Amino acid sequence: MNKLLSSLLVAASFGSSAFAVTLPKADTTWEHISDSDKVTVYKKEIPGSAVVAFRGETTIDAPIAKVANVLIDTSRKKEWVFRIVEAKDVRTISQYERIEYNHTASGFFLVKDRDFVFHAKAELDRDNKQVVFSMKSVDDAAMPEKGPVRGWLDDSRYILTQVAPNQTHVVVEIHADPRGSVAKWLVNLFQKSWPTKSLNGIRAQCAKPDVAEHAGIKAYFEAPTVAKTQTAPAITKASAVAKKKPVMTKAAPGALK
Repeated sequence: MNKLLSSLLVAASFGSSAFAVTLPKADTTWEHISDSDKVTVYKKEIPGSAVVAFRGETTIDAPIAKVANVLIDTSRKKEWVFRIVEAKDVRTISQYERIEYNHTASGFFLVKDRDFVFHAKAELDRDNKQVVFSMKSVDDAAMPEKGPVRGWLDDSRYILTQVAPNQTHVVVEIHADPRGSVAKWLVNLFQKSWPTKSLNGIRAQCAKPDVAEHAGIKAYFEAPTVAKTQTAPAITKASAVAKKKPVMTKAAPGALK
């Protein structure tokens, strides 16, 4: 349910003056369910799961590197993520990967809080002016289950596409099971509003004057082209300037698996 989830991160800023980009589209298996508060929401049945996947998309009036800072900066997630209690980096795997922990309040009497431990990895595509940040739950000995019910995040992602110097198209696709004894039909009922809350939370955070563009990501895209795709420095802190070591990778697909 939307109260049992949190969100995260990644993006980039592009120095090119040409913005003829192709925005990621929901495939025909996504069913449109609403358009409200500047967000379009879809749902998808996942084989073998009673929990429905949801997709939300919107355009935010902010440079993509500023949207990146909102998503990357774990220390400020309490300012915009709905009912989040704690967010922290458990471990850095590489410059481009980390294990993250999120704990959110249930908001319901007699319903336990939920927490999630997940692997986060970012890839960016300079040609398409796009960054994909993938999220998937993992078991980690450093974060054993204590108190909150451990939820499970399956093949979820943020897709950021720069459409203009000060405009970013944002897509979120999420398939999350809060587990526990909550009926799945009730989980699906509440989760359908999660994309709207998440994307508008990012929008509100981007409007704050003290949220800067992510310097490392901005610098990467303003540099001369070296490779078509490279994993993005998602694990850096918002105030850090990442040191780049270009790695040839294949950009992550836009559709939810």
